[in-house]
Amino acid sequence: MAKYFFSSSFLLFLGNWIGQIALNWYVFNLYHNAIYLGLINFFRLVPILLISVWAGALADRCDRGKLLKITITSSFILTTILCILTFQSKQLPIIIFLLYALGRGIMSAIETPVRQAVLPDLTQRLTTTQTVSYHSFIINICRSIGPAVAGFIMAAYSAQMAFALQALCYLISILFCLPLKFKVNKQPKAETEMNIKIVVDYFKENNVGARIFITSLLIMATGFSYTTLLPVLTDKTFPDQVQIFGTAMTCCAIGGIIATIILPNILDKISMVKMYYMSSALFGISLLGTISSNTFLLFLSIFFIGLFSQWARTTNRIYFQHRVESEHRGKVLSVVMMDRGMIPLGAMLMSFSAELLGVIETFIAMGVSTIVIALLFGLLSRQRKDGGNVI
Repeated sequence: MAKYFFSSSFLLFLGNWIGQIALNWYVFNLYHNAIYLGLINFFRLVPILLISVWAGALADRCDRGKLLKITITSSFILTTILCILTFQSKQLPIIIFLLYALGRGIMSAIETPVRQAVLPDLTQRLTTTQTVSYHSFIINICRSIGPAVAGFIMAAYSAQMAFALQALCYLISILFCLPLKFKVNKQPKAETEMNIKIVVDYFKENNVGARIFITSLLIMATGFSYTTLLPVLTDKTFPDQVQIFGTAMTCCAIGGIIATIILPNILDKISMVKMYYMSSALFGISLLGTISSNTFLLFLSIFFIGLFSQWARTTNRIYFQHRVESEHRGKVLSVVMMDRGMIPLGAMLMSFSAELLGVIETFIAMGVSTIVIALLFGLLSRQRKDGGNVI
């Protein structure tokens, strides 16, 4: 079953990255407005904030295999419609892209906690740490291949062809999902109505986890908005060179791949909490390097962004995977992964900042604020160590 799950995940994530890169580049070149990029990513990610708790409860109560099939099929239908519309018209109104981003965002908000909740069920031969790292490895392989494929398709053909390839990836992913079956947790209705209380109680009992969660919310808003503004930065520094943008995203993914390969060994020597705060601070330092007009330094900085951001995110996920009971895993992880919902809020602010102050100044602000947040909460965590929560 694991091979079908990971094969489906690979194709889904590959399609996601091809589509995300193509959509960002297509919209920016169509309208030349950084604010529109912020709006696209706001609509794509804001459902995470709005429906994550409900989606987590759904993952704990319903057949997770069926949920994966439904969400991926819906993404396939939405992408196919967008592809047809872009082939028919070269100047679609921005509302079309916003509605598409919203629909994909809703499907992703449901699918992500489901996918995270089933990972420990695939651990017959691997530990939970290894399984989560392997899953992250697949994501980063797709982050490496996806932008490169999208850049090649757009340069050689068109963004519309990239959307068509995205839809094809979703279709094949659905086929790999067909054999998937997972155990359904039968929960009484009274328990499902107490989802928020269960999550609140969990964080009350785990102070270290609560601080990690708050730190992640803030850093997602300040630092992880870089994916939205990177097309603007590369277009300013290297005008009309889509291959630079694609290569930069590939360097980021390579850093993420290396991070997931070596992270399990590093966590044997360094505590998860220390690793999380240290990698978050280094991620902020790497963001400052992106302002360089030297191609090599830009790619090197993007590589380290991928490395340290993936260390932070994967360590975050592993920490909670180890500390949540199976029957509540969907609910708690859905809230933990709401940190991704802060990216669109940050993207909106950073997009306005890029328009008003400049994209280089905005990247400096993103890097500095990320460093400050990581160091502040890291020091706070050291000063308030809890005997029962220290790792």
